[in-house]
Amino acid sequence: MADRRCVFIDFDGTFAHQGVAPLAHAAAVSAARENGHAVLLCTGRPASIVADEVAALFDGVVASAGAWVRIGDQQLEDRRFPTELGRRAVEVLLGHDVTFVLETPEALLCTPGSAEELRSRVRPAPPEGVGRGLQDLLDAIALPEELASHSFAKISVWGSPVPVEDLAAEIGPEVGALPNSISAGVSSGELHLTSIDKADGVRRVAAHLGMDLAATVGIGDGMNDLGMLRATGTSIAIAGAPAAVLEAADGEAVPGPQEHGIVVAFERLGLL
Repeated sequence: MADRRCVFIDFDGTFAHQGVAPLAHAAAVSAARENGHAVLLCTGRPASIVADEVAALFDGVVASAGAWVRIGDQQLEDRRFPTELGRRAVEVLLGHDVTFVLETPEALLCTPGSAEELRSRVRPAPPEGVGRGLQDLLDAIALPEELASHSFAKISVWGSPVPVEDLAAEIGPEVGALPNSISAGVSSGELHLTSIDKADGVRRVAAHLGMDLAATVGIGDGMNDLGMLRATGTSIAIAGAPAAVLEAADGEAVPGPQEHGIVVAFERLGLL
């Protein structure tokens, strides 16, 4: 067996395609864990749209791009927008008539109009694999009477009439914008606290497990994976990722989930 590693794997576009993970990826994670390695999901998704059967594959989950961390039954982190900043964000989004959800570990909070728009976008998921595609998103939707009073970790935006970068700037300097892993285009993206990154989740988990960062591995394909890739001792990108992601990784990229890239990465690392 290789020296014990702690592996952090992004979900959309890395572990899963259209929200469904291939069975070969699930088997690779199980085999690596049986060999003594720790394997964690490290996703921008909130815990509310990480399916139970997906979470069960891993030793733990870093969700909301580092804001929420759980290993087994232990909750290590749960960071959210400050109250007044959250109110400001909701005010700006409603003012621009944006389709959006407030991402919390418990649910996706949105307006009835946003819920209707999201439901219109869902397509049937591939039949074989772990997870149910965008259905996991729909099942988590909740419609509170007053959005601004709720705490949340991150915001996903679809079909904005202005670029997501402009929305972030209008909300305030504490908020940044990134592309959305589930959909593409300048009108779609994620609004997040600039003070939180997947790298924070990596460091929190490594410290909890008593592992040096040199023994950690990050695998991802998106711009929100940059912090994770730069923080881990070994970093692996997915083929076709943005140039900045490929440049942050060590060595040759591995294929995407449809070609079982996690299996390729684990074989390369000697984890199987």
